Amino acid sequence: NSTYPKSHELSSGPPALRRLHTQKFTLDECDKIRRWTFGQKHPTKLNKTILLVGETGTGKTTLINTMVNYYLGVKIEHNVWFEITEEQKTGQTESKTSEITNLHRLFLHDTGVKSLDAVCLVLKASQNRISEIQHIGENVVLFITYSDGGPPKDVLEAVEKEKIPCCRDAENEPVHFLFNNRQPEKHTAKYQRVFKSSWEMGESSLEEFFEFLKLQQSKSLTLTLSVLRERMQLEACVQSLKEHIKFTEQKLIELTMIQLALQMYKEKIMMDENFPFSIKKVYKKKVPITRGLWFNRKVTACSECQENCHLYCIMIANSARSCEVMKKDYCTACGCYTSKHVREGKKYKTFEKNETHQEKLSKKEEMTNVERSLKVLLDENEKQQRNSVKNAYQAIIKLCDCALKPDSAFTLRHLDFLIPRLEKAGELETRMGSGWVGLDFLGPI
Repeated sequence: NSTYPKSHELSSGPPALRRLHTQKFTLDECDKIRRWTFGQKHPTKLNKTILLVGETGTGKTTLINTMVNYYLGVKIEHNVWFEITEEQKTGQTESKTSEITNLHRLFLHDTGVKSLDAVCLVLKASQNRISEIQHIGENVVLFITYSDGGPPKDVLEAVEKEKIPCCRDAENEPVHFLFNNRQPEKHTAKYQRVFKSSWEMGESSLEEFFEFLKLQQSKSLTLTLSVLRERMQLEACVQSLKEHIKFTEQKLIELTMIQLALQMYKEKIMMDENFPFSIKKVYKKKVPITRGLWFNRKVTACSECQENCHLYCIMIANSARSCEVMKKDYCTACGCYTSKHVREGKKYKTFEKNETHQEKLSKKEEMTNVERSLKVLLDENEKQQRNSVKNAYQAIIKLCDCALKPDSAFTLRHLDFLIPRLEKAGELETRMGSGWVGLDFLGPI
């Protein structure tokens, strides 16, 4: 009864559905990550953090409300059901969350989650296939929804088949808890026994879960987040270097063609300083991003060196300073200052155009000076290309050393690109045997 004044009625039921009055706190500047608080936090009680993970339609929202009702001491005889969420249902079997929660910001933000006591993988009792996921194994338990109360054979077989890391009991079976998710449905006398059984199953499961939670040690996410951030920086570095390598290779072709043209037409140029010749010139310009989801159609790019430092950056904030590739006021991908970067819905793209070389040669320069300047440009580009290949390879090796599960597809894709270039430089065998000792990244990683 004391909870009634702190809520308002949504429907009369039975059970009567009531929305709890909560305090809302925004955890980021874009108002995308929020905390709803009901009641007062006890200063002497230990805080526990639970993460619910599951596909749309598995019943995560109902589970949250089930926990709330359990803590409020609600029994089936009270004929009331309290809700704390603001989720809207669009159909009988389809639901959507009113705001997109950016999990990435949730964990990396200064006011976000710093530790976890349990990760609850929410699965339907009928589910027999699970997508590959990564979790902190011994803190992962299964919340099985839409259960009839019997052994969840399909789910447990799917967990074993996909080798999902999770906590196991004394019989080496994945720790799991059963729920039916029918508590907020309208109760009728005909099905009262069914609803009572469903309620008691959820209540019993939560009693067991919270007893389990008391014995669990919190897992700090500080190291995990540090490794994740480093992986993002390294992957962005590899992608940026790969683009830079392609551009320098095209630039080398352009300069080589100029060099060949100078040699071919040397006599004519010496006689007529305005003798023109055409060469394909490569250049970069920004173009709008059209692929990808709306919330990650952003690129952190450097205006100084015209590099795409982080493609499809998912940070909500518009400031480039908030991007994952920034570290200590520097970009870990290109090495330039943070202030030289912008984050927008455009990226640099390489184009080619025919350019007539006449203006440069119309100056009264000696032919030898022109050739010398060209050779310097060629040498600089070749050096840039070699260094970029080495740095990209070193970043991939460092990625493989990260503590989290390596992304073999990412590694193989970029190694396929780099190995022929290492072989061409005649350094692959030496480098693979001794490692990349003494090489620096373009930025301070």
